[in-house]
Amino acid sequence: MAKFLLSFVNILLLVAYVHSGPVPEEFLDVQPTIRAACVKESGIASEDLINKAAKGEFTDDPQLKCYLKCIFDQFRLVSKRGINFDAMLALSPPSMKESAAKMVKECRETKGKEGDLCDLSYEVTKCLYNSNPETYFIL
Repeated sequence: MAKFLLSFVNILLLVAYVHSGPVPEEFLDVQPTIRAACVKESGIASEDLINKAAKGEFTDDPQLKCYLKCIFDQFRLVSKRGINFDAMLALSPPSMKESAAKMVKECRETKGKEGDLCDLSYEVTKCLYNSNPETYFIL
């Protein structure tokens, strides 16, 4: 579970990045499992929306938003109180610490629609991409 959690957080740094390049090696083992679970949970109609988001093309779609929330859920980074950025940083691998710290600093105050964790996850993910598109990737 710890390996899975670490892998997920690294992907998110954020779930939290969407990267137009390949998913980092640390996340290749968990990517298919997480993607399948979150596609099912969110009911996203087309993985094209996920693939576009990976390139920074964010469609304002409720299912995409809930897909992104599911990714945060998988790493226990979202709760009723919002996104746990400190946990995100703590779970990031040493090679990503500097980049992750910059992204978190820029996105920590990002807001979504009141009480809508799917929207919050979407807005945070867009912020993470805009903060550092070179290291952003999505599962």
